[in-house]
Amino acid sequence: MSVTNVACVLRRAGDFEHQLMTYYLDLAEQATREGVRLLTDYMARHRRRLAEALERFPAEEYQRISALPLRYEPVSAECDHFKARVPSPDATAAEVLDLAIEFDECLISIYRQVAQQDVEPEVKELFESLVHREERDEILLKKIKATHYF
Repeated sequence: MSVTNVACVLRRAGDFEHQLMTYYLDLAEQATREGVRLLTDYMARHRRRLAEALERFPAEEYQRISALPLRYEPVSAECDHFKARVPSPDATAAEVLDLAIEFDECLISIYRQVAQQDVEPEVKELFESLVHREERDEILLKKIKATHYF
């Protein structure tokens, strides 16, 4: 028996991405360090990965895929508690990057759990592509942190 469907997972991930965008915008306004303001503004503008991935599907195909059942709902307790992880306005760029990497790992975990289920090839392909997008972002964030640019 199905616990959830693809649409529920996509909606939850989309809500999380929207919360992250709002979170980064708020942090950009409150940050006392110029580098952190620039970094969080950039991250807020680039939190559209899910929407970009879904744009490649025609409306009818998206409706079909989103209605498909999933056997298990992905577990992501750590993603639900990100509001408790709000850094102070004088946080360093490294602290903000560490949180951003954690948020990417939350999404990777959700997407990977769906991709590993016995699902239709289009669903597997969609969630694998989302995993790859988030992994690329995580690598970029780690490179930015390693360069001490901000």
